Amino acid sequence: MGTFVGRKKHKVWLWLAVERASRRIVARTPGQRVPEAAARRGWHALPRRYHRHCWYFTDEWKAYAKVLPRSQHRPCPKGDGRTSIVEAINCSLRQRGGVLVRKSCSFSKCLKMPTARIKIEPV
Repeated sequence: MGTFVGRKKHKVWLWLAVERASRRIVARTPGQRVPEAAARRGWHALPRRYHRHCWYFTDEWKAYAKVLPRSQHRPCPKGDGRTSIVEAINCSLRQRGGVLVRKSCSFSKCLKMPTARIKIEPV
């Protein structure tokens, strides 16, 4: 999910990992859209118990294939529906939090606020 921090020219991406069964956000990490570095930060943000015995449904972004274990990674083509839970949570967060809207006049002055907003927002 993309948002702005400080001014509109400073775009920041918020990466979310969601447990499909409970629809719970289990990890979040902010950063730039640097492919492999962003995927690696997301992997390290996951609690250890999610590193084994889990499947990871992602879009077909190539950086995920470089970071996630091959036997557990399930890349999904657009429109497949297996990543729709994450998209629904992104949509809910954008509807409830003005600082997370794509085209908005309200945006955070520091990076801590969007990530704090995701942490407290019930989805």
